[in-house]
Amino acid sequence: MPDWAELGELYLDVYREPPYGEGEPETARFRETVSRHALLPGFAVTTVRHGGVLAGFAYGVGREAGWWHPRATAAAPARLARHPVFYVYELAVRPGLRGRGLGRDLLDRLLGARPEPFAVLAASMAAPAHAMYRRWGWQPVGSLTPGRSELLALPLSGRAPGNHPPGGAPRAGERHRAGDRRA
Repeated sequence: MPDWAELGELYLDVYREPPYGEGEPETARFRETVSRHALLPGFAVTTVRHGGVLAGFAYGVGREAGWWHPRATAAAPARLARHPVFYVYELAVRPGLRGRGLGRDLLDRLLGARPEPFAVLAASMAAPAHAMYRRWGWQPVGSLTPGRSELLALPLSGRAPGNHPPGGAPRAGERHRAGDRRA
């Protein structure tokens, strides 16, 4: 398991930026939430280091058929409600290290071996990450706050190493596994 304090430090570095504007209280909640999620079946985390420092992480939890985000403004679409989903809670890359493919690698490794047919995440529409997810093939399936944050889904069936969704090609030597990777 990763060092939760180190993840919290990176979380604060990423989410203090606009549009989030989070601080220490939100980071403390994150540390509590991720440590609680780590105890759930289906928990997975990937990390990447650069120069000996945690550069990014992604984590999520497999959820049973019928699970849907508790803050969603509407019920899950039928195609998702009938199946288990993998909910991606966080994808975070240190600001100075973005644009190097680290986020894509983290997410690919996190989702690469998942048994669920769909992955779901929430994204602020004001954040650059929202457009990135859309380029990578994630599609809107609901919202948490209409006009501010969307729930996005990505089909995982047929995804295996080397079989990427639209918008991304594998890089030479890319590996799909959970765990830590050095950049």
